Amino acid sequence: MKITDVKPFPVWVGTRNQMLVKVETDEGIYGWGESGLSSREIAVKGMVEHYREFLIGRDPMQRGALWQEMYRSQYFEGGRTMTAAISA
Repeated sequence: MKITDVKPFPVWVGTRNQMLVKVETDEGIYGWGESGLSSREIAVKGMVEHYREFLIGRDPMQRGALWQEMYRSQYFEGGRTMTAAISA
């Protein structure tokens, strides 16, 4: 199974803004994630889009390895917005 797309969805629910992310695979299976960081959804969307090309073609079952590789690639430039995007 390989990731075919990663789609960010900024959502506004009352006074709490969030970023949802849909990860699609070549087997028709998909999953949803949430960034967990409110009120910075546009910045998180930019990071999700940044990591999209890295994730396409990768095995979604290797979540821990993917997370570590994304995190370590931006360690010094990252911060809360980056880790929120990776966590989604």
